[in-house]
Amino acid sequence: MSVIQNIRSKYIGLVVGAIVVALIGFLIMDAMQSNTRGLMGDDQTLMADVNGNRIDYKKFEEKRALYEENMTRNSKDGKLTEQDRKQVREQAYNDMVNEILFNEEMEKLGLSLTDPELRDMETNPVFVDPQIRQAFTDPKTGVFDPNSVSQHISSFPQDKTGEKRKQWQRFEEELINNKLRSKYTDLIVKGVYVPKFVYEQDKLTKTTIASVSYLEVPYASIMDSVIKVTDEDIKKYMEKMPNVFKAREDMAKAEYVVFDIIPSSEDSSKSLGVLNTIRAAFDSTKDMESFVANNSDEALNPKYLTEDKIEMPNPAEVIAAPTGTILGPQFMNGSFKMVKVLDKKQQPDSVKTSHILIKVDEKRSDDVAKKMADSLEAAIKGGASLEMLAATVSDDEGSKAKGGDLGWISMETSFVPEFLDAAFSTDKGGIKIAKSSYGYHIIKVVDQKSFRPAVKLAIVSKLLQTGTASSNKVYAQANEFLKKAKDAKSFTEAAKAMGKDKRMAENLTKIQAEIPGLGEARQITRWAFEAKIGAVSPIYNLTDKCVIALLSGRTSKGEFPAPADVRNQLESMVKRDKKSDLISEKYKGKNSLEALATASGMQIKNLDSVRVNGGNELGYENRVLGAILNKSNLNKFVGPITGEQGVFYVVVRSNAVDAARASLPMDLERQQLLQQLTGQMQGAIPYILKMKADIKDQRSNFF
Repeated sequence: MSVIQNIRSKYIGLVVGAIVVALIGFLIMDAMQSNTRGLMGDDQTLMADVNGNRIDYKKFEEKRALYEENMTRNSKDGKLTEQDRKQVREQAYNDMVNEILFNEEMEKLGLSLTDPELRDMETNPVFVDPQIRQAFTDPKTGVFDPNSVSQHISSFPQDKTGEKRKQWQRFEEELINNKLRSKYTDLIVKGVYVPKFVYEQDKLTKTTIASVSYLEVPYASIMDSVIKVTDEDIKKYMEKMPNVFKAREDMAKAEYVVFDIIPSSEDSSKSLGVLNTIRAAFDSTKDMESFVANNSDEALNPKYLTEDKIEMPNPAEVIAAPTGTILGPQFMNGSFKMVKVLDKKQQPDSVKTSHILIKVDEKRSDDVAKKMADSLEAAIKGGASLEMLAATVSDDEGSKAKGGDLGWISMETSFVPEFLDAAFSTDKGGIKIAKSSYGYHIIKVVDQKSFRPAVKLAIVSKLLQTGTASSNKVYAQANEFLKKAKDAKSFTEAAKAMGKDKRMAENLTKIQAEIPGLGEARQITRWAFEAKIGAVSPIYNLTDKCVIALLSGRTSKGEFPAPADVRNQLESMVKRDKKSDLISEKYKGKNSLEALATASGMQIKNLDSVRVNGGNELGYENRVLGAILNKSNLNKFVGPITGEQGVFYVVVRSNAVDAARASLPMDLERQQLLQQLTGQMQGAIPYILKMKADIKDQRSNFF
């Protein structure tokens, strides 16, 4: 017993210590393995915090993947570019932010959507959502069938994959969100009111004609060298307009130099040699598609091209060349190209078309839409009227009422590319199906006109690439610069010594991927928020250049930028205000235009028929126009007025209402103002909510 007691006395501290260490180790391990905030690090999946509401990276990825899937399904070739993916990421993020902000507002107001409202939106012919009405309208009768909606929902248990139910649930969620957001927006938009005094004043301003005498003392009368602008002056100028100048997000500013990687003559000879080597095979091949696929940097284009569409130095020569002729190699757009004329024909400049559109969306899969399109194509080729079918089944509401008629279109028409390709590759009277991002188009070419020569070409293209020796030479120059540039002073000295122009990258954001003049440069923008001010970057290898940057400044959200960072932008404005003060003080006490003219040597000018929105010598001097059209200034000497180009002094001789213009109905004026305001509100609501919100954007941690 005494032994046990002895162990307790001597080793209790060691045991407790061991337990504490084990607990801490367990907690640290748990924190490292979980995706929640740990003891030793930040939240690993927090992508943004919106007013205390979390946007989790995993949830974002689910939405992004869904958006990307939809865009891929609707793309022409089932592929997405990097730019498409960036667009999807931005849309998914903005939608998640807006969802949080709108939900907060709707919760405050107690807005909700009841089950009966949802049922009405799905099955009630009076209140049914337009998307559901379109998807479940009987193609034979053109009448919405609510029973088909119920049948569609009741068929979910038969779908063992559960995919139909998931698609419908996603659609319902979107339907509910859109309806709630519509309710919220309507509360604001329909609450917009234009008071009588506002539209009366607006009308008065637009219809007033004034006659004035004025004198302008231009700012140019004072030399710029006389005016000194300090950092404190710039700071005070910004403080007068905090909403304009305070940073709305974290920003960075960098100077940089560029070392362009330019192919040498040896590199050009190598690319040309490849084309000259395969010229004979290009001339004799029987499988041009495979030959181009195996030997060219661009795929075979099946289209016939008119002269204005041929991207060659001399397109007229290509049009005139006989079939089978090989032209080139010629250098253009960074590549050497060798062209063979495969075929020639006459192609119309314009075609008259009709079509039926079968949409692909959440309620109609691609397979279902394709089967409908194939059936309609077979029916039309069998003698059915496209015009009658379009009037009953087409999802294009614009042409539906006209039997699918789209009128005359040209290749320059702003239209669906896939539609244009199909329409201009089909003979008069022909029927063709084309798939676009909208769905399936059953196209009929009704007529053609203005035929021109067109050619089908095979192009073997070899990108002019910079060889290793050329790249190494440029990298060595950049490395030499980097050895000299250690801070702002030596960066400038090195640039001058090596004949490099310093360029400026301003207003960089944490998630910015491209820099004007550099293109894709995500690594530079990421560095700009990790490095210390005054730091010189490593060498960044971009597509065709090496770049070295100097971090010259950073501004945090809600702060004013440093005066030095905005001096080039604001110095002229501050000088203008200082000159205005000097001019106003110099001619203080001169209470007539004549006295001012004598003292300043400036000429008095007279203007008749001055309108606020009409052309006149005063241009965009809004402060001056405001004083002229003010009834209380009639027959008074008014000034000094700080203008854009100088200081003005005016005497308003008359300002009367133009009776002809004022005779327009006041209700019409009021309605136009109201429409203008409500139109602006639709887009302004999400913007205002974001400006008011506390958003901590952490996307730069992920991409």
